[in-house]
Order: sequence, then structure tokens, then C-alpha cells
Amino acid sequence: MSETTSRSQEQTDKVLFGLLQSRGIAYAWAASPSAREALRAECRRLFSDTEFQARLAAYLSNNPVIAQSIETAITQLAFSAGVPWQQAKPILQPLARRGQSLARWLPTFLIVDGPLGRLLRQAPSPLVEKLKAMPTAFPLIASSRDAFNNDLFRKVRNGFAHWSFIWNDLGESEQIEIFHFETGALEVQLSLLEAEALHYLSASVIQVLDEELVRKASALNQSR
Repeated sequence: MSETTSRSQEQTDKVLFGLLQSRGIAYAWAASPSAREALRAECRRLFSDTEFQARLAAYLSNNPVIAQSIETAITQLAFSAGVPWQQAKPILQPLARRGQSLARWLPTFLIVDGPLGRLLRQAPSPLVEKLKAMPTAFPLIASSRDAFNNDLFRKVRNGFAHWSFIWNDLGESEQIEIFHFETGALEVQLSLLEAEALHYLSASVIQVLDEELVRKASALNQSR
């Protein structure tokens, strides 16, 4: 990564994670000068434990949908990132821009609600057991888990899961409004940039956990 690219990513992290911090989410991510690399280091430290390796490999073998769904989500993210809305006809560009954002946001929110959520939040996941046994040893992983349990994140995730949201064009700004999927009551209002920040955090966690834990443990299963 070039120095310019690194600086640009650090600035993006500062803005987006700072927005989440102001909404009560992901404090450890906002406080870290390089949160993604800190998460990567925590995952590598976890995977250096041979007992944890074996337990994670067994868990993923018994729950193959976790690795498969993460691979599918990453494929979708790669595809949607490569479809520039600017190439649409001018009259269609506002809709194309919304479509590109939704194509990136939906898989990240939904996978957190499903397979990835089980890995981070539900026993008998060995990652859950490790966080319970050593709650302060892995602050970025714990912060990710807590962010996905946060009331704001859950309401946004549920709104997208049930398509109970609207994209409100306010002229100079745009806003996402989330409604309860059964009652229709307004639950959350967030700016476009805040929605992007929730996606950015989710996608960062998905990518690092996949590279440093899921793929490595899956490779152990294949080598046996």
C-alpha cells in the first residue's frame, strides 16, 4: 500500500468510525490509528493458539454455511464496487447511485444477522468462548461484536432485512429512514454517510475475519 493510499484510508477511517462513535458504536475502532490492522493482529494472535485453531476448524466444519456465505458476500461486494453509477445516463444516475449503495450495504448487514453473527455472538463458537474467557484481550474483536449488538445497528439491519426503509432525498442532503417492519413506526433516521459507516465497519470485519480466521481454519480441514 502506497503512503498516499494509506493516508487516504486513515482519513476515511477517522471520518466514518468517528461518526459511529458519535452514535455510541465502535469506540475501539474510532480510537485506533489503524483499526483494521489492529483487528488483523488480534486474529493472528488468536490463530497462533493451536487449541483454538483445532476448535475453530471443527466448528466451521460443522457449520459450513459460515465460510460459504462469507465468500458469497465478498463476491457480491467486489461486483457492486466495480459497477460505477456515473456511467448511467444522467437522468438515471441518482437511481444508479442508490442501487450501487444498496448492493454493497445489503449483504454486509444481512450476513452479520446470520452466519457471521453466529461466529461472533453465539455459543458454541470458539470465538465467543475466547471472548468470554478473555474479555479485554481482544478489544477490536469485542468492539465489533458489541457494535453488531448495538440497538442502532440492529434496527438498521432489521430494516434492510425486511425492506422497511426509505431513501429520503432532502435536497442538499439525503437520509435513510428505518421503519419497524410490523408496526410501520419510524425507528431510526441516519445520514447517508452514517449508513456508509455501518457498512464500512461491517465489511472491514468480514474481510479480516475471513482472511485471518475462516480461510485459515478451512484450509486445516481440507488438509486432513
